[in-house]
Amino acid sequence: MKNFKDIDSYIASYPAATQKLLKQIRTTIKKVVPKAEEKIVYGIPTFFQNGNLLHFGGTKNHIGFYPTPSAIIAFKKELKDYVTSKGTVQFPLDKPLPLKLITEMVQFRVMEAEEKAQKKAKPKAKKESKSEYIKYHNDGTIWAKGTMVGDKQDGYWQFFRKDGVIMRSGYFDKGKQTGEWTTYDKKGKVYKVTKMK
Repeated sequence: MKNFKDIDSYIASYPAATQKLLKQIRTTIKKVVPKAEEKIVYGIPTFFQNGNLLHFGGTKNHIGFYPTPSAIIAFKKELKDYVTSKGTVQFPLDKPLPLKLITEMVQFRVMEAEEKAQKKAKPKAKKESKSEYIKYHNDGTIWAKGTMVGDKQDGYWQFFRKDGVIMRSGYFDKGKQTGEWTTYDKKGKVYKVTKMK
C-alpha cells in the first residue's frame, strides 16, 4: 500500500482516464459536504463529517465507492446493475459514473451521521424496533418508502412521482422532519436542499 499525503497526490498516481473519474466522484461528494474534512485513511480518500462518512478509490478495473453497509442496503434496488459487497459498490471504468445516485447516497450518509451524532448527544431512551414501510400510488407504483417506529415515520424516507422519479428525500425523527431535506426536479436532479428546524 502506497502512502499518500493527500487526496490530490492519490488521484495523481492514476492514469488520466481514471483520474477523471476520481475527480468527478470527489467533486460530487464535495458538493454535498463542502465542509467535510478530507483525509487518506486505509490508503484511500476519506471524508469525515460527524465521524467517518465514506471512502472512494481507484483500482485497475473499477472505481470503488465505500458508503458503509447501511447505504448499500438502502440503495439495493438502485445498485442492482453494479457489483456490490457488504459496504462497497464498484463503478466500471468504461462507463459514466452515476453521479445522481452517488449524490443521493452521500446525502443518505450525511443524514445518517447527523442522526447518530444527535442520538449520542441525547440520553438513551427505550429502543423501539424499526420496520421497513412502503406506500403506493393508486396505480400501484411506489409513492414512498422508509422506516417506521410504531406508527410514526422514523429514519430515512424517499418520495416518488408516479413515473418512478424521486421527488423528495430526507429524515424523520418520530414523525417529525429533521435535518436536511432534498427536493428533486422532474428528471430526478437535485432542485433544492432545505434545512429543517
